[in-house]
Amino acid sequence: MRGNVQFGLRAFRVFTCHSGCGLRACLLLLVTLTGAASGISPAARLKSSYELALNAERLTEAIVDNHPRDIYRMFTPAFAAENSFASFESAFVRWTAGRRIVRASHKVVDVKGPAGYVSSWFVFQGQRDCNYVYQNWLYTDNGWELVWLSRVMDTSFAYGQTDSLELIRVAEAGVRYVLSRPGLDRFRAGFKRPDTVVMVRLGLPGEGEFHLDSLPIFWTTVAEIRQGSHLPGTQFLLSLALVRLMGDMALVTVDLTPTGYAVLGRKHHPRGIEVYLERAGADWRFYGVGKTW
Repeated sequence: MRGNVQFGLRAFRVFTCHSGCGLRACLLLLVTLTGAASGISPAARLKSSYELALNAERLTEAIVDNHPRDIYRMFTPAFAAENSFASFESAFVRWTAGRRIVRASHKVVDVKGPAGYVSSWFVFQGQRDCNYVYQNWLYTDNGWELVWLSRVMDTSFAYGQTDSLELIRVAEAGVRYVLSRPGLDRFRAGFKRPDTVVMVRLGLPGEGEFHLDSLPIFWTTVAEIRQGSHLPGTQFLLSLALVRLMGDMALVTVDLTPTGYAVLGRKHHPRGIEVYLERAGADWRFYGVGKTW
């Protein structure tokens, strides 16, 4: 299969300890420290993290072996429902451009709530620099499913964004969580629930008439802000960066832009959060948080 490829997958371990302990021992140490705070048992977190590492290894091997069909099968069904294998295969062929991979490896970068973040890197024959392929995974009842594969895929592979009314309902549920006390506490910045929510329209799926427990919403645009439009007093502006439906689960990524200044007059950096939701009958309820920044 690999010929003289210097392939480090089998020997590579996602987490390593200076004492030489194996993957399971390192993961166990990690989940012992974090399991209680997350509400997920250490055993369950260990199992899911270990399964993600195995999936990342299989995906990296499939890229090296030039098996796009195997990669396509790893995606969440919502992706396959809107993107044919032929289109994905074409994108994969464009990315490889006939080049042979001589070195490859991977690493689970982080696991946050139901989301997994993985980096794989490849060196093509005749090149010295690594080519990174970043992956987003989602843990469902069927285990880890691939959500996105950077570099190989571009925005033409957008999916889970055709049901406008459902996207608005999902986005509303995600924004409602962000404005809750637990949601605002994720930013560790002392934000308080505003009297009026200021939302910035970017023309992305999910924007609509929200109903946030009688909390007034003021919609504006980037152009209006630049023109000096008067805004209600607030500590931050909110905007939707991504809303995606994936069967009985959904992702709402919300960007938060502070309006005030930190110590010494420096501006606060923009913040963001990934909110995962699950279908509950006709409604959507909070499931977990992925990355925050």
